[in-house]
This record gives sequence, structure tokens and C-alpha cells, in this order.
Amino acid sequence: MNRKIKILDCKFIDIFLKNKRFYCFWAFFALFCGFLLPAQTLKARYISYIERYKQVAQQHQREFGIPAAITIAQGLLESNAGSSYLATAGNNHFGIKCHRWKGEHVEWNDTLKHICYRKYGCPEDSFLDHARFLKGPRYKVLYQFDITDYRSWAEGLRDCGYAEDPNYPQKLIRLIEQYQLYALDGGQRLPDAKQDLNHREITEQQVEDGIQDLSNKQAEKKHRDSNKQQPKPHYKQGKVNASADND
Repeated sequence: MNRKIKILDCKFIDIFLKNKRFYCFWAFFALFCGFLLPAQTLKARYISYIERYKQVAQQHQREFGIPAAITIAQGLLESNAGSSYLATAGNNHFGIKCHRWKGEHVEWNDTLKHICYRKYGCPEDSFLDHARFLKGPRYKVLYQFDITDYRSWAEGLRDCGYAEDPNYPQKLIRLIEQYQLYALDGGQRLPDAKQDLNHREITEQQVEDGIQDLSNKQAEKKHRDSNKQQPKPHYKQGKVNASADND
């Protein structure tokens, strides 16, 4: 009887171990898919947002002089590609508050404060109001930058007080470069300032090396010329490469 119980116990343990491996495999696979699928969905949602509003942004670029890349990047960031509460409840894609606003509004509890945000009839109205908003005197300094200089525009928005987040420019730039939004302006990807600094340091080092190399060559030439001017010593016959050691 005890022997049968031991055999059953062994079979149960063997089945449990096999099933445990099986469950671990599927648990790992589900976890992997859980990380993978949201990233793919997020990217697809962002691309869909860009395709839907890029013509509006380009039209406002022609009319107001605001880079389309900046407009789309701000819309993506502020509205989470159109899925934020402000975007779904009030068609507000740029987080513009109710300052000097007489239209409808949406209230949102932000850090325990009820803040009033503008509400629009459709997302396109939000894009239009965003363009007019950036034409105000507060953002006048931005228009000194080239339409394709999205880095300066992104940093200028932060400096002008559009957002309190100190990393706001980096977030916009990351979106513009990740989704190649600079192509909407007819521009291209701009080099990073740190890369420019490294390139400049390398160039300066190369110049210093070149100057040092030229100085060494001049010294060698001067030494050869001085040796040519000195009279050649007369060595004793049978002595080769006479020197103080073999005299």
C-alpha cells in the first residue's frame, strides 16, 4: 500500500513539474506579448494621428508660419495622440487654458486644482486656435527661427512659457525625429548639439595635431640644413661609421 502511494506521489510530482514548465513558458510568452503589443499599438496610433492632421498642420504652416512638425509633435504630446481626456471631452489637443476665452470649457482636476480648458466643436478648431494662439505677442520671438529649425522652435516654446516641463523641448524633438515629422516642413533631421560639440572638439584637435606635425617637420628640416653646412670629418682608412666608441 505504501509502495502504491509512493508511486502515485512520484507521478503527481512529475506531472506538476512538467505542467509547471508549461505554465512558465506561456506566462513568459504572455508577458512578452504584453510588452510588445502596446508598443506596436502606440506606434500605429501615432502614425494614424499624423496622417489625419498633417494636412491641417501644413496649411497652418503656410498661413501662420508655424512649422508643421512642431504643430503635430505638440498635438501628439499634449493629447497623447488624441486619446487624452481633454482631447476626447473637449477636442482640446494642445492643452490651451481658458485665458481670454468666451466659449465652452472643460474642467480638469490637475494636481488637486480645477483648471479650466478651452472646449472646441471639433479637433480642427483646436488646431486653428493653436495657430492663432502662437501668433500672440508672447511667442513673437519664435518667428526669427527658420521654419525647418524645429530644435530652436521646441526650445523657444519652453522659454516662452508654453509648458512648465523643463524636458518639453526634448520630448518634442524626440517625436519629430522618431516619426520624421521634419519632412512635413520640407526639412531634414538636424544634428544634435552634443554631436556638433564633439565634432568641433575633434576638428580643433586635428588642427593642433597638424600644427605640431608641421612644427616637427620644420625642426627636422632645420636640423638637416645645419648638418649640410658643417664640414664633413675625415675618418681614418678602414674605419666604418667612425664614432667616439670605435676610435
